[in-house]
Amino acid sequence: MQQCLSAIAQMAFSLGVFFLLCGISGLMSSPQRSSSGKSGYCPKDWTQLNDRCYIYLDYPSTFAAAERTCKILHANLVSIRSRTENAVVLQLIRNANDGDLIDTWTGLHDTIEEDDFIWTDGTEFDFEDFADGEPNSLGGNEDCVDIEGDDGQWHDNECSDESPFICTRDVIVKSDH
Repeated sequence: MQQCLSAIAQMAFSLGVFFLLCGISGLMSSPQRSSSGKSGYCPKDWTQLNDRCYIYLDYPSTFAAAERTCKILHANLVSIRSRTENAVVLQLIRNANDGDLIDTWTGLHDTIEEDDFIWTDGTEFDFEDFADGEPNSLGGNEDCVDIEGDDGQWHDNECSDESPFICTRDVIVKSDH
């Protein structure tokens, strides 16, 4: 029980530092108009880019556990759709880690069929930033994609590895009633 409380306290402290850094850096955004023209906003402490909300969770987890955690937050592991979005994700990682990049799960995987990559949220896979020589399915066991701290690019890794992760969800749309 004491270990569990300690882990929760450590996670709360990490999240608190992250939110403080996001606020200081101005990443936390105010409500914006979604592409549908309705007012959209993100939950408290999430970062907004256009119609999507992001949160970095410094809670090392396996790929599957990270996706389950995102689902609890009505989100999925991050799907990255553009160079701009990739840059925002990299900045979220840096902000949470004193300017450093560390290995962080994305929602990309090829667990169903080798070399057929899909995002956990079903988004079309039409943007990528794999490092040279990646994906390589080293040892035949690398089916989940993270952003590597060494180079800030995507690598396939074993899904059982534990890393922090980023969740994403659509903005909450407030109807004009």
